[in-house]
Amino acid sequence: MRDAGDVGQPRDAEAGPDGIRRLVGLSEAERGPLLPVSDYLEAFREDYAHESVSVVDKVECGQHFREPGFASWDAFNRGAWRESMALLMDERPKMARQFSAAEQRGLRLRRVRYIELPVSDYVVWEMAVLRQRVDLGEQVRVLVGQGRPGFQAPPPAGFPNLSFSGRTRSLS
Repeated sequence: MRDAGDVGQPRDAEAGPDGIRRLVGLSEAERGPLLPVSDYLEAFREDYAHESVSVVDKVECGQHFREPGFASWDAFNRGAWRESMALLMDERPKMARQFSAAEQRGLRLRRVRYIELPVSDYVVWEMAVLRQRVDLGEQVRVLVGQGRPGFQAPPPAGFPNLSFSGRTRSLS
C-alpha cells in the first residue's frame, strides 16, 4: 500500500475502474472509516485545497441527495425548476474561477456518476449541474443501471454512496 502522501497522485491504472475497485476493497484500517456526509464534505474540502493533490476522483451512486445551502438545489427542492436553473447559471462564474484555479495548479477533477432508470428528480437536477461542470473542465462519465421502477436501487456491489481519492481515502 502507498503512503498517504501518494494518494492524491494515482497512477493511470489506479484512476480507472480497477483502481476504484481496489479502493473500495480496502479494509477500514487501510482506508479509514466511512464518514457521515458532513464529515465527508469537510474532508473533501481539505483535500481539494491541499497543494499536493493532483487528481480528485469521485464515484457517486445515490439517487437522492440533499444539498441545502446550495441556492440552485434549494429552489429545485421547492419545485421551482426555472429558478433553480437560473441560480445554477448565476453560479457559473464562481464555478469557472474554481475550475480555472484547479487547472492552474494542475488539479484534474474526475467523476463517475451511477444512475438508475427511471431517474429520480434529484438526478435530473444533478445532470444539469454536471453538464455545467463538464463545460468548465470536469471529466464526467455516467453509468446507467437497470433498477426497478419506484424503488431506489442499491449502488453497484461494493461501492459506497460517495467516494473520492485525495490525500485521504474517505468514503461515505
